[in-house]
This record gives sequence, structure tokens and C-alpha cells, in this order.
Amino acid sequence: MHSKKESLLKRWHSFRINPSLCKKKWHKEYWHTIDNCRIISCSTCPSFDSMKKACSINFGTPLRKCVVSSIEAHFFDCKNKNVIEIGFGRFKLAKKLITRSGGTWTGVEPRRPKNETPAIGKGGYGHATDIPFPDETFDKAFAIQSLEHWGQKAGGVRKPSSYPQCIAEINRVLKPGGTVYLDAPVHFHGNEMLIMGDVDKVRSLFPENQWKNVQIEKWREDYTPLERYTPTDNEFQDWDIEITSYSEDQVTEARKNGVVWLMVVTAIKI
Repeated sequence: MHSKKESLLKRWHSFRINPSLCKKKWHKEYWHTIDNCRIISCSTCPSFDSMKKACSINFGTPLRKCVVSSIEAHFFDCKNKNVIEIGFGRFKLAKKLITRSGGTWTGVEPRRPKNETPAIGKGGYGHATDIPFPDETFDKAFAIQSLEHWGQKAGGVRKPSSYPQCIAEINRVLKPGGTVYLDAPVHFHGNEMLIMGDVDKVRSLFPENQWKNVQIEKWREDYTPLERYTPTDNEFQDWDIEITSYSEDQVTEARKNGVVWLMVVTAIKI
């Protein structure tokens, strides 16, 4: 549950977000590469305040701070781009960066009334397997803290529930050369492949004849010198429902030693 102060700080951050300042903050290479993944370590992240030994994002959980940082890094330049957000909710940071940098934001959200039809420049009903726009409409598609829920079982099977169908629908509405951005927590909740941080399985969702430059980023897996952030008993209860394809030893190891980190996936449509 967010406090009133947290909510105000989050809104203030979105209100004052500046694409030029984000570009200045994030334009240099802020990762290193291990096993074909980009590793964003807290100690070298541009959001890390080395004087205070703290993250400079002053609201949210450690995971939310990474989400904010990743949005800043990936959305500061959307000039002349048509961008579709899948599951737009109430968090407006990406939308602000898109529009303030000269792009056009459009959104689909499954919790909107079904008779609320989206149009270019506004939001309406839709979801990852039902994006009601013609083929090759958008330059960029993205979903923030939504991917893990598309195939979630806890609380009842969600719609959509087929990852291949979701990725195919996103591919359909993107122009050739268009990009996708997806982020999701690891060792937290949602579909088992994201709980377990299964990078290979996530990569396999992007067929090589349809996508190129599939990048996986790992934010906060290397969290030192900041605090260790771990799943709670509430998350572990869902794990018993979600996880069916991994061995008991793998799950035990994740429960014992897993830390919560942010997986970011980007790819380019061929």
C-alpha cells in the first residue's frame, strides 16, 4: 500500500520529467554484458547517488525505482513516433516522456469499458492479443509491469494467457523496424518463467524470422551496495500455484537465495 507521500512524490516525478535531462543522464553506456545480457548494477547505475550511497529515485520499492530508471533510459526520445502502450494503468511517466519528446502516445487497457474504442492519441479498451489497430501502425510498443500477468494462473487464468499470441499481436501492429519494450519483475509474482528469471524461455518468445536484436537487461540483480530486496511470504504463496515446469531444487534455490530484480526485454521487428 502506497503512502500519500509516496503517491505525491511519484506524481511530482512524472509532472517534472524532462526528456533532455533524461538524455543527459542516460545517453552513455550504463551496463556491462555477461552471458549475452546487459547487466545494470546499482553501483554504476546513473540513478545511484554515490555520495549518499542511495538510489536517487526518492519513491517506491527498490523494484519500482528500477522501473522508473528504465523508463527514463528508454523513452526520452520518441520524436515523430507513434507509440502504443499495452496495459496503461495510472502510471504516466512513460506517456509524459513520449509526448514531451515529440511522440504520440496511444493506449489499450483491458480494465477499460469494452465500448471505449481507442484511437491514435488516446486510450481505450484492448489487451495484448487484441490491439484494435491495422497492421504496421506503430513505431514502438511497450508494456510496463504487465508482461508477468499475461500468463498468470494465481487468482484465475487471465486474459490474455498465451505469450506467443501476445507477441504475435504486438508484431502485427508494429511497422518493420519498430521496437518493443517489456519489463517485469523476477523472483516476485506472475508467470513462472518470470518468477524464475528464465532468460532463455523469454528469448524464445521472439522468433528469429520475425525479430532481431533481442536484448535482455537485468536491473538490480547486482544490488550492492544497496539493500537486498527479496520476495515475501505473500509472493511465495503464489509460487506454489504458478510454478509447475521447474524442479523442486530450482524453486528451493530461488526461495532461499533469489533477490527481486527487473527484467527488461527489447527487440526490433524485422
